[in-house]
Amino acid sequence: MCLGSDCNDSVLDRRRFLASATMAVAGWATAAGQSRPPTRVLDNPNVRHGPVEFSRPGFAVGGYLARPRAEGRHPAVLVVAGNLITEEYIPNTCAALAVAGFVGLAPNIFHPVPPNATPQDMNKALANRTDADYLADIRAGADYLRQHESVASGGVGILGFCSGGRRALLYAAQFEGVKAVVSFHAASMTTPAEVTPVRVPTQLHHGTGDRVSPPGVSQALADQLKSQGTPVEVFLYEGADHGFLAYTREPEYNPDAAQLAWSRTIAFLRRYVPA
Repeated sequence: MCLGSDCNDSVLDRRRFLASATMAVAGWATAAGQSRPPTRVLDNPNVRHGPVEFSRPGFAVGGYLARPRAEGRHPAVLVVAGNLITEEYIPNTCAALAVAGFVGLAPNIFHPVPPNATPQDMNKALANRTDADYLADIRAGADYLRQHESVASGGVGILGFCSGGRRALLYAAQFEGVKAVVSFHAASMTTPAEVTPVRVPTQLHHGTGDRVSPPGVSQALADQLKSQGTPVEVFLYEGADHGFLAYTREPEYNPDAAQLAWSRTIAFLRRYVPA
């Protein structure tokens, strides 16, 4: 679990105000053939999105799914949050994937947390959760995607933020069916040894001004992946803080770094996740 700024849902109202202020610039621009989201795309008419329900034995997991409005089957990407998926940038990430032609699903890996929980309540609810619990929830999401009418066969991509970036790597290390991994500012507890089994193409993003997880974490992971022959790309963003992609966060949000990172993410996923 990420603590501090990555798991603080108490400022959500202020973040929603920021989000509403940026709606006027919602939409997409295209540069060099790569999609670049300026901010919020939840109102894009080409996307269908909302909560979904699924479970694993003994637990109701559920999550948030976004898909292109166009009929047919599309490549799929799991989104692994480092915070409650009620924070708007997580549904927005799913919607941004849908605008780019993917089905995006964020499993609710924090489902034990009660509604309107304080940070203290959240810590208590998650105190006994293990990596195995979180990975089982992600697996339930992968199973749900595999059976969804809008999802193409052939495997999924996985994208995560902070502790979700770490768990995206852990999932790819332990489960089959992952075709590509994108990790944003992986949590500082991530170690190179954890990624040794990862053999699928991996892309890492980190801000050099990250005050929660130092950029050396991603650099060490990249070094390990390269040493074992795993295809890897690592991108550092000068001065960008933790959560720089999250438009719901001020002042961490960095629109220039966010746009560049997202264009690289979409290009990478299109290269490796089968349609």
